[in-house]
Amino acid sequence: MKQTVLTRMKSRIVLASLLFGLFFGAGNLIFPVNIGQLSGSNIAQSSFGFILTAVGLASLGVIVCGRSKADSLEDMLQPYGRRYARMFTILLLLTIGPMFALPRTATVPYEVAIKALMPQANHQLGMFVYSFLFFGGALLIAIKPSKIEVWVAKIINPLFLIFLAVFFIMFMINPLGSASNTLPSGTYETSAFLTGFQMGYQTMDVLAALSFGFVIVQSTKVNHPESQSSLVKDVVYASLISGGTMIFIYTMLLLIGSSSLNVLPVASNGGIALGQLFHYYFGSAGLIFFGITITFACITTAVGLITSCARYFSSIIPKVSYELMAVVIASAGFLVSNVGLEAIIQLSIPVLNFIYPLAIMHVIVGLAFAKLLDKKRVINIMLGIMIVVAIFETMMQLPLLANQQLLSPIFTAYQTYVPLASIGLGWLNFMIAGLCIGYWLQNISNRNTRPNIT
Repeated sequence: MKQTVLTRMKSRIVLASLLFGLFFGAGNLIFPVNIGQLSGSNIAQSSFGFILTAVGLASLGVIVCGRSKADSLEDMLQPYGRRYARMFTILLLLTIGPMFALPRTATVPYEVAIKALMPQANHQLGMFVYSFLFFGGALLIAIKPSKIEVWVAKIINPLFLIFLAVFFIMFMINPLGSASNTLPSGTYETSAFLTGFQMGYQTMDVLAALSFGFVIVQSTKVNHPESQSSLVKDVVYASLISGGTMIFIYTMLLLIGSSSLNVLPVASNGGIALGQLFHYYFGSAGLIFFGITITFACITTAVGLITSCARYFSSIIPKVSYELMAVVIASAGFLVSNVGLEAIIQLSIPVLNFIYPLAIMHVIVGLAFAKLLDKKRVINIMLGIMIVVAIFETMMQLPLLANQQLLSPIFTAYQTYVPLASIGLGWLNFMIAGLCIGYWLQNISNRNTRPNIT
């Protein structure tokens, strides 16, 4: 029995390492440092708000995938309609894959660390070579799904954590001073918790959770074929361990960012700030050390994105094998990272704004209202209302429409009078209203169709 318990615990730790490696990319590394610098002495409030949404939403998304008994996101969304399930899945995977997130896994580490090591005349060539090696390495791992757990969970992620631990140890040995001595900036001065909450919400990690969650599910099924209840337990434990690790790392990075103001000015972004801090502790070798650390963080995320996209698109296009689709996805990420990334990002932002409220809706319903998925009328009404609201909120983010004289007052009124709209959660009111209206109409329909017994 003891051996069985130890074996299960070991497998859960490996799953947690895999999940952490898939999630934790460049943004997760540099974003908290920026928040810490802007929070100053209000670091406790902003940290709590940020962690609540950044870790909480992502962990819940993975748990919903594990509980769903589905093999893919499209499969999980079937109660919402076959066409909607496919359209939403394609939009999500294209956006977090080759259209947006995948190219950035290479461009961000290059821009914030590697670029400074290159002569200015060779910046473009340097990006080409770095991204080619980066996506080549990610593809070599992703092309054999059975080996992903080994490479991500047992090799690259532990190396990343070791590099990060060295940085944290240097900070503890030679602290930067008290965070209470530094002043907060902007909205962090008056509403640090809400600003941190909003920043965590805007990481949009829940989108990756709906994709990576099924990578974890498949890994559990392949390597540990057991009952559904055992699978759910493994996924929940992996989410908790991974989430706990993220909370510790976020807390350290937030604290480092806040206390760094004692020795450094506020940087324009977290990447620059983190590069300066690595240089502060490790001297001229600091930038190389930082470049290796952030590359390790990003390549595991790239592997997860290539795997998720290739697995899904090869399933809906049977004539294309998983291996060939992985090559296509990795090649697309490589090309976009070198040509026209900014334009692609601008096109992707409206799509992100559209699907993000819908993604969180699926997490909330899957977690708290799963029994309603069998009630077609409730789901259809809630989904219809949410699609309209998501389109409306997307329109608010488009400068061409936001500045229109006719629409601008409507958008302003929405932000002012709809609860939570100012922090990007106005849609939550309409989701709850849709559930209530749908449930009410469902009950009326049930009473009308009930046979009379006389």
